[in-house]
Amino acid sequence: MLKRELLPIISARLTSRKKTGILYNMKIKIGFLAVLSIVISGCLSIQKNDLPVHSPEQALQKLKRGNEIYINSRRNNADISKRLRHDTANNGQRPYAVIVTCSDSRVPPEHIFTAGIGDLFVIRTAGNIVDNIALGSIEYGVKHLGAKIIMIMGHDHCGAIAAAMEGLVEGHITDIVREIQSGIEGAVDATEAERFNIAHNYRKARESIIVRELIELGEITIIQGKYDMYTGKADFIESAVH
Repeated sequence: MLKRELLPIISARLTSRKKTGILYNMKIKIGFLAVLSIVISGCLSIQKNDLPVHSPEQALQKLKRGNEIYINSRRNNADISKRLRHDTANNGQRPYAVIVTCSDSRVPPEHIFTAGIGDLFVIRTAGNIVDNIALGSIEYGVKHLGAKIIMIMGHDHCGAIAAAMEGLVEGHITDIVREIQSGIEGAVDATEAERFNIAHNYRKARESIIVRELIELGEITIIQGKYDMYTGKADFIESAVH
């Protein structure tokens, strides 16, 4: 009689354990699928800017593509590997673009254009000023390193422009202010001053005999651009492409 009375209890316990096991396995499977989904999502979101560059037009497209990736990414997935470090150290650099931009720490060209080691030849000065030193660097980048495009890129909320408009005079900052002021005369606000300054330095870059000759030969192009700190977007002024 005792055995008969215990059978329902044992059966209920076995059923309960079976259900618990099934639920446990289901939780494991759901957890695994969730992790797998995150991994796949992460892999799909990794985009590299590996467009080939053999012409000025392709160089422009690579800059645009790099900026598109940057806007929609949380990290720079460009190549900064040990292999590439060794390769460029041993065999030299072949940047596809010369970027002249501001020293502002919020304007990082390699990130903005999803660029890795050896991709960009970057020249940075407060207010993206093109003086004789910067001009020599530009010439070196296109003539000796083979870059196919020059971009003169300013940005919004530029402290150098603000200083020039306010007439800040202090130490060697005075030299920066005076140079910027020479190109923004007539600007009614900071936005217009930023645009004037970009155009002014673009014209100065084009004064280089080497730059003009390479443009005429179709070897390079030179453009203007402006970076938006809020959106991460770099605006390319297409009318400046030659």
